[in-house]
Amino acid sequence: MPEDTQLNFEQVINAPADLIYRAFTSQVGLREWLCDMSITNPTKEGGIYLVWDQGYFASGKYTAVNPNKVVSFTWIGKDEPGWSQVDVVIVPLDNGAHKIVLRHSGLGDSEAWNEARQNISKGWKLGLDNLKSILEEGLDLRVVNRPMIGFFPYAYDNYTEAEKIKFGFPVDYGVMVSNVVPNYGADKAGLRSDDLIVGIEDQKVDTVKTLLGIIKNFSAGEQISIQAYRGSEKLTFLVDTTPQLTQTLPGSPEELAKEIQADRASLLDSLEKILTGLNDAEASYSPDPEKWSVKETLVHFILHERNLQTWVNDLVSDVACLCDVNPNHSLVRIRATLTSYPTLVDLMAELQRTYKETVALVAFLESSFTQRKASYWRVRFELLDKYLGYQEHIRRMAEMIVSVRREISTS
Repeated sequence: MPEDTQLNFEQVINAPADLIYRAFTSQVGLREWLCDMSITNPTKEGGIYLVWDQGYFASGKYTAVNPNKVVSFTWIGKDEPGWSQVDVVIVPLDNGAHKIVLRHSGLGDSEAWNEARQNISKGWKLGLDNLKSILEEGLDLRVVNRPMIGFFPYAYDNYTEAEKIKFGFPVDYGVMVSNVVPNYGADKAGLRSDDLIVGIEDQKVDTVKTLLGIIKNFSAGEQISIQAYRGSEKLTFLVDTTPQLTQTLPGSPEELAKEIQADRASLLDSLEKILTGLNDAEASYSPDPEKWSVKETLVHFILHERNLQTWVNDLVSDVACLCDVNPNHSLVRIRATLTSYPTLVDLMAELQRTYKETVALVAFLESSFTQRKASYWRVRFELLDKYLGYQEHIRRMAEMIVSVRREISTS
């Protein structure tokens, strides 16, 4: 077989064979190091489907599944000229570690295959490095190596049409800059809250997901060109990036539960402060039918926390839904839930109970789950690090309360 029709890789990983085997057969396991979405049926002739946020996808079927020893599957990816074959052998070493021998064969030697071979080679090299990281340290290099720009993104679609008109942007897409982190690249470059990012290095940015997908392609320390609107004026900012803050594997489940408890207590305290003196009529009022009232925003908090609990339960069971935690909720569902908690007192009591349940859920995690270091690390990331964005919701709720009281007083 010509050398350039076959790619060979080896990676030594200090992890049990069953976790390595899981990484190539479990839907959750594959997402933790290789792709962004996956569906698998790890039986002979069972399907395997892999999807990346950047637009690439691949599919095939398992041709060999020998638990903890061998995994093989066919492969065809987007725009690739034909089918190829992936064979993975898990070799035990004397020191308790294992060597992965991965062979991707059947790649054509014609010019039509040149780009595909290069992309496949790059993908497996990055992937296997990440597999070693997530199995040994729990750290997803796709996250921890993502350059930090220094602002919180906010979906432009969350604004009402009336609010969009007030901003004065000449486009109807992009990602809003929420809070800017002092002394980081975005702040030093001059980006401000309520700027609308529409491009990075001249690549269109229309959603938060798109923004994060583009940033993945850069390394910490690189300078990134960001195109954004401030009102009707389009500006370009040269932003110096920095490494992400140190990401570490959580301590025991009990320790992680205490961190989450402190975080949720702080969040509740912030809510109590802005809700002081607010009555039910004010909390039910919205100046625009597309904009959530204070009560509806609190329901969003409750539903999102319930989603997180379901996601953790699925993760423990090694089950993956089509996408990871999705905080979006339709107004229909929010209003339906509001019928069960019609007052501010009801809503805050339910939110406290829901947060208490999250803390208990994490505290009860078993050691067998924490040995899946990547899954355990993701629990911390989703339940703590991503929660920083909720401060933006609180800020906007405070603005809503001021607006509502002004509206009511003049009506």
